[in-house]
Amino acid sequence: MNPVADETSVWIPRTEEDKEKVRQQMNRLLETSHFKNSRRYPLLFRFIVEETLEGRGEFLKERLLGVRVFERPADYDTASDPIVRVTIAEIRKRIAQYYHEEAHESEMRIELMPGRYEPEFRPRKEAGSDQHSIARVAAFLTDIQAAENAASESQAAAVATARSGRKRLVLYVVGVVAVLLVALGAGFFWRGMHPSALDAFWGPLLANRRTVVFCLPMEVEKSGSQTAAAAGILVQDPAATPNHPNPPVAPVSDTPLTSSFLAHETLGENIVFSDALATLRISNFLAAHNRESNYRLNTTTTLDDLRQGPVVLIGGLDNQWTLRAIAPLRYRFSGTYQEEYWISDAKNPEMKDWGLDLKIRLADAKRDFAIVARIHDESTGQVEVIVAGIGMSGTAAAGEFLVDPRQMEELRRRIGPGFQDHDFEAVLKMDVVNGIAGSPKILTVAVW
Repeated sequence: MNPVADETSVWIPRTEEDKEKVRQQMNRLLETSHFKNSRRYPLLFRFIVEETLEGRGEFLKERLLGVRVFERPADYDTASDPIVRVTIAEIRKRIAQYYHEEAHESEMRIELMPGRYEPEFRPRKEAGSDQHSIARVAAFLTDIQAAENAASESQAAAVATARSGRKRLVLYVVGVVAVLLVALGAGFFWRGMHPSALDAFWGPLLANRRTVVFCLPMEVEKSGSQTAAAAGILVQDPAATPNHPNPPVAPVSDTPLTSSFLAHETLGENIVFSDALATLRISNFLAAHNRESNYRLNTTTTLDDLRQGPVVLIGGLDNQWTLRAIAPLRYRFSGTYQEEYWISDAKNPEMKDWGLDLKIRLADAKRDFAIVARIHDESTGQVEVIVAGIGMSGTAAAGEFLVDPRQMEELRRRIGPGFQDHDFEAVLKMDVVNGIAGSPKILTVAVW
């Protein structure tokens, strides 16, 4: 009698001849109706088999397969994009259907165990292996039933049990896969109907397929107080114009601020680190949601530029476009360089609690304040997000606030129903130590 291979053991093909046998078996499966009418299943199946044959099976993980096989970005969200898990489950089901057919029972087996992406190989059954398997199952059943049946009757019962078991296994696998697919579909539906607060906040920008425009401040010839005064937002400094206690201020222009060639040569197109940090955090979030960003300096930005797509305005006192956007809102920046700057409340103009003296030493600053807002700007026809602190630490903390899921949940709770659709403005407070801001706290919110 020919030797019988143990069909329960995992076979590791080591020679090129053995590996070629596995590839031939893989091709047999791929040529069947279970696989040949699909593009995704053969692509992933062939990749995991080849990687395992090359000794790299233990490194097969969901993210690796998503990147290498389905060309997903390296940082893609596997929770919201389960293409690998769904495809593997479908491949596992189709393999089970293939081997359930009696014509393929004696072939080499390529199997995918639940929870794993590395396939297992089991050798082809040699002649007589069916009788050997039946005898083993029959003996097992005979022991359990206390030798009540004869050997021939046990073999017949074992054959029927084995075949029935295989059918139940296939039905079980198919049922599990169906339940998983239904659960995944229900999960996607639920998430679509109940987006997270973070997704709800950025939804109006993400729904617009255009590139997101970032406008960052860069002062060349004007200080922040001069830019603010030119925008007609801040209290005019009386010392600057002693003969005119209430001099008129010019509205912000649709044309960019001009600067000399020397100013560009000496200062360069530089921005404050905190503004860059806020921009980086938000642009990385948008990139993870497949949105491109375009970065512009406030000194070269025109109103027409802001009409090209959704806008994120970075910085407050040194960005005339931010000051222009918040001019009609309830909360805005006020003050003078000689006194201090503060966030004023149009309904309580005497209140100056939310202020910061920018002349004090950095180490002496104990707190900072910021305005964050999401508005629909009628002059541009675009959604604008405002990220503006009084000081540098305020802007950096505000940028972190807008991509923090827990902070967004708190903001949604404060705003209430319609969080995704309403325009709003919020004032934030953050403690500061050596110029570094702590976690922001929401002081107040205005919704319309």
